[in-house]
Amino acid sequence: MQFYIFGCVYMFARIALNCTATMWPFYLQETTAFKPSGNLETPYQVAAVPLVSFIGSLVESLVLQQRITLFFKGRLMPLILSLFITGLGSLPLMFLNGNTDINWLVYPCACIQGVGLALMLNTSTSLISDVLGKDNKSAAFVIGCYSFFDKLANGLLLYWLVANYSEDANVLKYIMSIIPTASALGTVILTYVGVKFYSDKMVQVTRGSEMRRVRE
Repeated sequence: MQFYIFGCVYMFARIALNCTATMWPFYLQETTAFKPSGNLETPYQVAAVPLVSFIGSLVESLVLQQRITLFFKGRLMPLILSLFITGLGSLPLMFLNGNTDINWLVYPCACIQGVGLALMLNTSTSLISDVLGKDNKSAAFVIGCYSFFDKLANGLLLYWLVANYSEDANVLKYIMSIIPTASALGTVILTYVGVKFYSDKMVQVTRGSEMRRVRE
């Protein structure tokens, strides 16, 4: 069951990341109604806001991820933290629109959301390593299955979202705010189930990381 539980955790993390990355341009043009300036054909925010999100993700991955993992000594608490951070950055996007003067809030929201998404994805990917352990014989099969179902789920979901809601300003609010937050909640719930019923495996992983840290 670990294979399925943590596979779904990884799938939720990828959905949160891919949906936000794909829907940002539609949200910025339809919901917040940013307009092109100068000779630009599209608003510069379409590039600037995802860039800010990427910078937040990069800082989390390079600076914070290892410290958070060592501090909590497990996978569940980092995912709970990612739920809080992702919600903090995502939920305010529900309240922005083209008639407000506070649309600049998309920048801090994108940065905070990027940190939460990176923490969620990095921790979820680590769970795959926990499932595999030292089993290098089935590693390719497990990772291949995870990758296949991840791309299948994301492809179908994004096809449906873009086909039906890429020009719907109101629905885009909920897509950008609820999908990443709900996906983060899904990773927390499933990881809790995995830890609760497969605690022996998780304890071994935690002890192993502590022993490596002591040796270093």
